[in-house]
Amino acid sequence: PSASGLLTTIGFKLGQNAPTNYALEGSVACAGRTIQWLRDNLKIIKEAPEVEQHALSVQDTGGVTLVPAFSGLFAPYWREDARAVAVGMTLYTRKEHLCRAALEAVAFSTVDVMEAMKRDTGKSLGNMHVDG
Repeated sequence: PSASGLLTTIGFKLGQNAPTNYALEGSVACAGRTIQWLRDNLKIIKEAPEVEQHALSVQDTGGVTLVPAFSGLFAPYWREDARAVAVGMTLYTRKEHLCRAALEAVAFSTVDVMEAMKRDTGKSLGNMHVDG
């Protein structure tokens, strides 16, 4: 079992008498859904791919930090009472900054999972495969 807030799942078993090998899994609640929120709720993009164009058009988030905990925080924190928050906005904040903050938030959530995996295994991870 994970000591760092990850899910433990069966990875594989090669033969009836072979040991079961387990895998660590980290669940990020709102990755793609965060981009949908920008599109469907805030209406600052028309199509999901636009978020990358907007994000790349600015050097940074302009001080905006987004925590997309729309349905709580999943791995490795497991806080169902957490809620989404956007901070650091000024009168100069543009949609491009929000788009970049959204993409960075998803990336940081993924890094949190990778760091938890590193703590659990003691190994440096070279690649991560994601879905969803």
